[in-house]
Amino acid sequence: MPLPIFPLGVVLYPGTALPLHLFEPRYRQMLQDVRAGDSRFGILTGIPGVSERDLPRGRMGCVAEVTDVEMMPDGRANIIVQGRERFALETFVESDALYHVASVVEVPDLSGTSAVALAVASDDVVLHFKQVVKAVQAINGEKGATPTLPDDPAQLAWTIASMLDVDLDTRYKLLAERDPGARLATVDAVLRKAIPELELQAALRKQS
Repeated sequence: MPLPIFPLGVVLYPGTALPLHLFEPRYRQMLQDVRAGDSRFGILTGIPGVSERDLPRGRMGCVAEVTDVEMMPDGRANIIVQGRERFALETFVESDALYHVASVVEVPDLSGTSAVALAVASDDVVLHFKQVVKAVQAINGEKGATPTLPDDPAQLAWTIASMLDVDLDTRYKLLAERDPGARLATVDAVLRKAIPELELQAALRKQS
């Protein structure tokens, strides 16, 4: 399917929200065009040092649906998009538009992990995420509820990853991973690694 494309050095996950600031004329035009249609375009994760049109076939991205728009007097815009389905780049296509247009194909998950194993992995990830949130709140002197998490194991890793401070490569690998169980394992490893240092910092702050 043809889709307007916004190559960016970020990762948008299905089921998550992302704020964007649009200032280039080509993306101002893209916003105008998609709002006149179905409000959807594709965020394609860039590769450092690779030009936009040279991004390889198979590079993953996510369909972004515009849900909120704040227009500025000079034509710039702050928008919020919601991640929809994941896609892979097939090829950029010729277009009269100022922005890129590409042919993409939807990329579904593969059922590589049993439902029971996914449920167990999800419970572990939620437990460790709650530990991280509790420690961070203690470090910052804050109190509050744990962010709402989805019940769907296939979505859980993406939702948590969107809140974590991890590098672009790890973020992209989570987007590209088609086995929900593998995604959960990756996020769980990130959480487990962070917990000891965060809990130490929380304990030190409590003593100070």
